[in-house]
Amino acid sequence: MAETYRKSKIEHYLERLLIRKQGLIRQLEMAGLEQSCEFIRGQLSATDMIIWELASEFDFINLINDGRDVHDSESRTKST
Repeated sequence: MAETYRKSKIEHYLERLLIRKQGLIRQLEMAGLEQSCEFIRGQLSATDMIIWELASEFDFINLINDGRDVHDSESRTKST
């Protein structure tokens, strides 16, 4: 039971990271934040790395791939 509880907590943390990631993507698209784009891209890249590490370590790859394409942020980062 404790293992299930811990895995559930990690899953919720991963979901919060995905929400933060979406917030960073929105910031990249906002007018007026052009001066901060490099910093935001760095945060986005670091967040992606943490998400992938957690997902692969705890077998949550399906959570990321179910409607939440992590590579989408990479393509936006490169095109911005």
